[in-house]
Amino acid sequence: MSRKLHIAYVTADRGIPVGGQRGGSAHIGELTRALRARGAEVRIIAARVNEDIDDAELPAPTQSLAAMRNVRHMRQVLFADAKGAKAEVAAGEAFGLLLNPTIVKALERLQKEWRVDAVYERYSLWSHAAADFARTNELPYLLEVNSPLPEEQREYRGLVNAAAAESIERYVFRAADRVLVPSNALKPYAVSKGARSVSVVPNAADPERFEPRSSATRYRKGDPFTIGFVGSLKPWHGVEYLIGAFKGLRRLSRDYRLLVVGDGPLKSELERQIRANRWHEVVTLTGAVDIAEVARLVTRMDVGVAPYPPLDGFYFSPLKLFEYMAAGLPIVASDIGQISEVLEHRRTALLHEPGEVREMIACIDELRRKPVLATRLGRQARALSRRRYTWSRNADRVLSAIGAVRRRTRARR
Repeated sequence: MSRKLHIAYVTADRGIPVGGQRGGSAHIGELTRALRARGAEVRIIAARVNEDIDDAELPAPTQSLAAMRNVRHMRQVLFADAKGAKAEVAAGEAFGLLLNPTIVKALERLQKEWRVDAVYERYSLWSHAAADFARTNELPYLLEVNSPLPEEQREYRGLVNAAAAESIERYVFRAADRVLVPSNALKPYAVSKGARSVSVVPNAADPERFEPRSSATRYRKGDPFTIGFVGSLKPWHGVEYLIGAFKGLRRLSRDYRLLVVGDGPLKSELERQIRANRWHEVVTLTGAVDIAEVARLVTRMDVGVAPYPPLDGFYFSPLKLFEYMAAGLPIVASDIGQISEVLEHRRTALLHEPGEVREMIACIDELRRKPVLATRLGRQARALSRRRYTWSRNADRVLSAIGAVRRRTRARR
């Protein structure tokens, strides 16, 4: 019997801990579990692991670099004299660069103990160790790219060493045998940075985690009608439009409720709106929760919303979208980017122009008034999810790509 495929999964972003509650953490966990379910063995090397999670709950055996004494000491020294925002950004960048030798050593130890067959990396600013190791050992190297990180960093968090960040990006993109992006909008970006081969692999959800809605009987006049939002509370997720829509919907019916699952920088503004409008009894903020709790909370929703604003270059593959679909939840979403590619208006969702609050209100209120329509849209969205947007399907794509690279490598030898 042949040995199982051994995949080293590298994730060097401290902001996305393995076992954490952010969407990126969920992505790491779900894809890893799906790869293992498909027969691969996976070992994770991570910059950080959620300290509150039991090892048994991790998606695969994981080495946390943050737990290493030398890494802790290095971080303390770098940030000790970092005074002010720019100095802290520079210290963070230096820390990211200095993690590379530690990651290489971790991979080399793993190679001796376990024999790595392929390297899969979640692209992180400043990380080039996985590419170095894969090229040195002539191993398949797949790079998952979820956003144009230097551009994001520059715009939202600050970037001191922009030239270095862009040089490392070009290096790892060119080193990768296959770059995996979650949306068609990111493919030209990857190609422009030198990627040799690019595949689009959208986000997904596990339908078995989500209890499907089964009938229209749940919708009865006079019952609370709960609008659900899952995701981080950031400006580009359209939270401010959701607040505006909820104000208008409450004028139409006192039955409306709002359930917000997630955390982020706009939480304080949402809390202010709750106080100003006396919404304490009708709006629930859960804060960040793990994926199992997301699945439970989605069952309390009557409609799931993705109210993205009008954004140029919309490259997102919204995880919330696929979770709503997996649960068979009626969806109201902005008609933009990948949302427009995945969902069809009046077949699997109700779509509206991005940023058009009145249209959003009309779509949500139509679902409240027409439970049969809501149920049909939810069922068809769930069926689409099961056919095309599962983590198992994504794992198959990853394994197929690794297999293709290994065959090409053997043919050259």
